[in-house]
Amino acid sequence: MYITNKSIGSLFNYFLIGVFLSSCLFSCGNSSNTPSGQPKDDSSETDRVSELELNVTVFDTTGKGKVEGATIEVYSSAEDRNIGKNIISSKKTDAKGIVRFTGNELNKNNQVFEKINGVYYLNIFKHNLRQQAETEFLDFTKEKKVDQSIYLENANAETITVKVAVVYENPVLLPQNKRLHELFITPGYSFKWNDPAELSKNYEKALEEVSGYTVDYQIVKEIDAERLFTYLKNDPRKRLLSVEEVVKYLGEENWDTFKKTGTSYDYNAMVTHYGFDKMRDKGEIHEVWVWTFPYGGMWESHMMGKDAFWINSPPNENPSCTELLSIMGLNYERDLACALESYGHRFESTMMQVYGWWDYDNKTSLSQLSTWEKYSAYGLRYEKFEKGKAQVGNVHFPPNGQQDYDFGNETHILSYVDDWLNYPYLRGNEARSVNRTEWGNPQGSWQLGWMKYYLSHMPRYKGIHPNDGKLNNWWHYVVDYNDAIKQQTLD
Repeated sequence: MYITNKSIGSLFNYFLIGVFLSSCLFSCGNSSNTPSGQPKDDSSETDRVSELELNVTVFDTTGKGKVEGATIEVYSSAEDRNIGKNIISSKKTDAKGIVRFTGNELNKNNQVFEKINGVYYLNIFKHNLRQQAETEFLDFTKEKKVDQSIYLENANAETITVKVAVVYENPVLLPQNKRLHELFITPGYSFKWNDPAELSKNYEKALEEVSGYTVDYQIVKEIDAERLFTYLKNDPRKRLLSVEEVVKYLGEENWDTFKKTGTSYDYNAMVTHYGFDKMRDKGEIHEVWVWTFPYGGMWESHMMGKDAFWINSPPNENPSCTELLSIMGLNYERDLACALESYGHRFESTMMQVYGWWDYDNKTSLSQLSTWEKYSAYGLRYEKFEKGKAQVGNVHFPPNGQQDYDFGNETHILSYVDDWLNYPYLRGNEARSVNRTEWGNPQGSWQLGWMKYYLSHMPRYKGIHPNDGKLNNWWHYVVDYNDAIKQQTLD
């Protein structure tokens, strides 16, 4: 065979093609290797393990004590933090007030490190102790350990001073020279009635306590009433009863006249008689407490003034009072628990003015509930949204309540009650088993325990809820509704 120049060229081309194909086959069959045959560097892959540690130590407002059980949430942006969305990681501080976040916990999506290097945004809270902070720039490829200290602040709302005028409809009776509460007992019972002056002091103290001292009630005027504003419902003239007539009717064996006829109360006459309408418009008082006898005819709570609304009674847009004036009608036959219940109903009505009325029957998902509906959802109401669990409850129903006034129920239920002490950070992650031992029975009263517990969980914090635009301090709406609405708009 003779080899020409042309045939030599062809053989050379075939040789090059063979080398190229062999190279391709080798490369495709060993895709995990580099062209040099060495393993690839995994540093750019998404499963890289970081040695970075972020250690956060949380201190109280004094800067000396460390806070155990504080929640620390980590976000990638301030915007996410503001609305509580896309939480990267969430942990609670240990007994030494420390939380340790690993690089892998912060990189839960296994992203390339260059994409997640940067500043992280922290939200720290435990009840009223709170703070928001940023980390330093975190470099997941270089840093091994980053330590950061956070100092919490008191997030309770600024204290609101509420000036109160108190009326005691508890006249001294002759010839006994004793007050009404000392001379009568309730038919069929043997307990003594309460001294309204003493009740009023305890009422003021209890309300300040359950508000977390964000409300400072100041009794600026006290009146021992000699004139009463009660009248019989069947009297077309609405003639006010005298003290002597009230004594006569209370002296009946079964209070037959009061029970059969019923009574009402002339709010307009009372307010103008004492000048409370003018005092309210001048800012000298904000509300009125009237301690009256059983069948005094008063509503538990009542609102007067321009644009007055329902607070457990029909509103009274009294033209003589421009500013809103809330009047508590309190029965000194009953105890402190009942007085707090009356305040609780006032609270409920006010929050319905803010959020709308409860409408559980027409809602099918948890996301449809207003914040107020969620707070008020005891187990029987909450069952349809999350089986076997509850939020807080309402005035008549604790979370485990099966009927009105079921405050001594021993049955346990899983409740998100603790969430509300961290408001507005309602994460819904930790339901806890509760029953009557949670609120207790101070002075032998499960009702008193529940009323204090219920009111003490009402939000009372600074700022605006990022999702519904309402104040984080619900007490503000109750004690000064118009100012709260103004503040809500300004913020």
